Amino acid sequence: MTTPSTTTALLRGFLRKCPRCGAGALFDGYLKRADACPHCAENFVGVDADDGPAWLTIGVVAHIIVPLLIFLETRGTMSYGAEAALLLSVTTISTLLLLPLCKGFFIAAVWSLSKKSD
Repeated sequence: MTTPSTTTALLRGFLRKCPRCGAGALFDGYLKRADACPHCAENFVGVDADDGPAWLTIGVVAHIIVPLLIFLETRGTMSYGAEAALLLSVTTISTLLLLPLCKGFFIAAVWSLSKKSD
């Protein structure tokens, strides 16, 4: 099987699929990276994302929360407690949804870079 383009590998990783074949799952659980692809047997041992996904998730979530906060503050129709509850909920939900996608993206990036250097 040929190595896919970097763009294809990154998209597959973002979708939490094997960056090589796009069919197998990249994770064994919510955030636990699989040791190998169940479909093509590509080895992922040593392909770690470290802190990159957390930083990317923080950046993306901040770009969601800050405009929402500004919007809520300029309207002034909600109490501070209600705003805090809404912002906390949106922050938590968006973080939990985006973190696996960002981690898959970073794992695919590290995998793709390691394949390009081979």
